[in-house]
Amino acid sequence: MFSLFKKKPPLTETVTLKTRVELFWKWYAEAAPRFFQTIEAGKCPDLAAEVSAKVDELLPGFAWVFGPGENGQGHSFTLSGEGNLHRQLLTLYWFSQAPNLPGWTFYPSRQPGSIEGKRIKIGEQTFNPIEFWITPSINPKKEKVDIIVWHPLFSALKDKDKWTILFLFLDEVLGEYGTQQSIGEIKLGNEHLADAIPLSELLGFIKKTESEAGWKKYLPGQAGTIYKQPQPHDEFLRGDIMVGSTVHLVLINEYAKSKGEYKDPLEGTGANYVFITFDASILPKGGQSAARGEIEDTLEKALSAAQGGRVLGGALGVRYAYIDLLLFDGDTSLQIVRQVLKDKQLPPGTGIHFFAKEKRGHRIVL
Repeated sequence: MFSLFKKKPPLTETVTLKTRVELFWKWYAEAAPRFFQTIEAGKCPDLAAEVSAKVDELLPGFAWVFGPGENGQGHSFTLSGEGNLHRQLLTLYWFSQAPNLPGWTFYPSRQPGSIEGKRIKIGEQTFNPIEFWITPSINPKKEKVDIIVWHPLFSALKDKDKWTILFLFLDEVLGEYGTQQSIGEIKLGNEHLADAIPLSELLGFIKKTESEAGWKKYLPGQAGTIYKQPQPHDEFLRGDIMVGSTVHLVLINEYAKSKGEYKDPLEGTGANYVFITFDASILPKGGQSAARGEIEDTLEKALSAAQGGRVLGGALGVRYAYIDLLLFDGDTSLQIVRQVLKDKQLPPGTGIHFFAKEKRGHRIVL
């Protein structure tokens, strides 16, 4: 049979993120007592192959680690998106479904840790993190701390290797969210400045600064951003957007940069980015955002009740209005969205589109 006439596989053939997370927690709850005893016996490395195999099966591409529990009590399991915002949103969903297991703490991102005794070797050079010296300066406009970094071995390395080493140790000291949320501009210095502090003291400096300044830090996907497009166009869908709001500006920028040919950043996870389009002319003049917001609120409530996804934002275009979603449960989530749109009596031609070009053929038109 010619491939042209092959039937497209239904989206339900893909195991959804919701199912993957449910299967993970069922497995972990059953294994948790054995894991705890093995770690207590000092045999944590014996678990690496088993845990890696299960994570690769259900949550491929994510990193994981065992560690100490909260306040030093018990043990912890961390699932990390390794700084990738797309995956960080999924680890937060994974974390929200975690069961209460005696002796265990769960984290959706790498936590701040000690650098004592840690070393990284590149070529013939062995980097000791206590030899990093940081000169911090407060950036009140961006509510971040800018830093100048010096290490005695930097002069022997290529710039790429310098940045790799630096970010590995920054993430170790500040945690996965700390580096991206609290650190602003970074410069590599040529000398040990007089007012520099050791890397081990950077977290304390940041916490003190944020507390005194009243800066509030948000989890990935919590803080909204307004964006504008100065020259709307009709070259590709979403090109007509004039103004929008989002908690995921990375998604908006990446899609726009791809000119609609966006490679799926959630491939293999069972989650989907979709956006709704409907005729913008049905929204009341002067109240477009409020009217669209009512639809967004109804979608958020319905998806949240089913643990099926969340609203990321929305936008107003010359022709269409848009609502952006992250869905966790495949066709089940899509049916929830479709029902809300029908209940809201959105006009014929209203569409549910996938951001990913690979899934373009699965769009739904009311």
